[in-house]
Amino acid sequence: MRQVMLPPLFDPSLEPDLGAGGELLDVNAHFIARLTGAEALGALADAYALGRRGGSDAATTRAKALFARAAARITARGSHDAGRLRAMGMALRLAGEDDPALRLAADDVELVDGTTESGADVVRAARRTRLLGPETAWACAAAPKGRVHLVVETDQQLPAAAALMEALGPERVVLCGRFAAAHREALGSLAPFSAAAGFEDWAPSWRLRKEWSGDGTPVHWVRRAADWRAGVPWAGWLAPAEAAALPGEAWHACRGAALTAARLTSWAEVTGADGDTTDLRPVLDLAGETSLAVELLVGAPGTSADEAGTTALSLLHGPGPRLAGLSPFRLSTARGGRAPDGWDGVPLTRHASPDHDLPRWDRFSAPGTLDASARTAAIGTLNAELGAVAELYPGRFACCVLAPGTAGSRPEPPPWEPSAAVVAEEGPGPDGQGPGSFVVNLRTGSAFRLHPRLTSVVERLSSGDTAVLDRISDAVRTKLTGRLVRAGVMRRGQ
Repeated sequence: MRQVMLPPLFDPSLEPDLGAGGELLDVNAHFIARLTGAEALGALADAYALGRRGGSDAATTRAKALFARAAARITARGSHDAGRLRAMGMALRLAGEDDPALRLAADDVELVDGTTESGADVVRAARRTRLLGPETAWACAAAPKGRVHLVVETDQQLPAAAALMEALGPERVVLCGRFAAAHREALGSLAPFSAAAGFEDWAPSWRLRKEWSGDGTPVHWVRRAADWRAGVPWAGWLAPAEAAALPGEAWHACRGAALTAARLTSWAEVTGADGDTTDLRPVLDLAGETSLAVELLVGAPGTSADEAGTTALSLLHGPGPRLAGLSPFRLSTARGGRAPDGWDGVPLTRHASPDHDLPRWDRFSAPGTLDASARTAAIGTLNAELGAVAELYPGRFACCVLAPGTAGSRPEPPPWEPSAAVVAEEGPGPDGQGPGSFVVNLRTGSAFRLHPRLTSVVERLSSGDTAVLDRISDAVRTKLTGRLVRAGVMRRGQ
């Protein structure tokens, strides 16, 4: 029996499909459950409210307490939806706020000092962080002896992987997974990875966890056309060329897919992150618009903020797949030969990063291209404009691609925004006034105080009881629902 260990931080909606020959030791699930449960969020909220966390800015500390309580209430509902993912992100951001080494998000990790593209920075962060102690102890107890296969799929797992190897003893750890295979040479010269029992090219296939697949239907996960299996329900996140490479029959079993595009002139000309252009019209004909969404990369060579905004709006309001979200463009590091000096016809210059022994991206410059700060600003502006009116993904999570109305998906959205909650504060609120109740929306990052006479009404609305609106006057109902709709916590037509 192969013992397979999955380090944090990895997509919480995915799990490896090991079959009968493997035993999963899911350190990632242990980490997520410990830091993002309703009880942990409640403890965080109390710590902020009592001034034990958050620094000297009282208003900011009170706001963090309020949002942590909202995240706790959303998590306590027990639903596996966008609200839970946003609450998870809030929990991880707050949990890592005062860590000396790591800053967390639900779908990302950053080093306080350095980058995950530097092995030395990763090892230093793994030794300094205070976030992983319970997980390393749990892993040692779960696998007290014998060989362990440590699956490193992404750079985000590297600090946890290094900490786990130190705790377990690297001499009994076999490194595997996509990232470990791609960076085998560099990891092989970096302690503690260099002391591993070995490297294997093996990587598991993946599936959506049953709690995230909507009705518990097994859903196979596809990143490349080669991952697809005939006759098996699947979902995926694909480059345009990979989607086009799937056989036509594949789309009959598709439960939803996101396509990553760096430029979209038309559906006949969709450019992926690699600069290759694909005609996606056959895919749209086979898959149907409702099964697909598009992640738009911002900052590709030769593309401006205005072009990104125009494309995002066309995805939001035009025919075809909907907009899934916005991500920064990254130029993949070229391997095995001379790097191309252009991207989709745009000349560019790659800039070396000699200290990056675990490179994932090349820094570059190209005419008519946003620099890093302008790209970040453009994404922030677009997210603020579009996020308030569109159902964008709460992050790069596999479960987000499931199309409404398909087998294995979650039901249509409820009248109340699942990322919103009513929170009562016994002490001063973030507005500096006294105790009261607030409507908090994690999707928009906003909150407002409720009139005391309306608190019970809105609390019942948040639990799905829309009939409570029939018990208030027309004037009050019109004013209240208008406010809730503008705040993005209630859907129009209710």
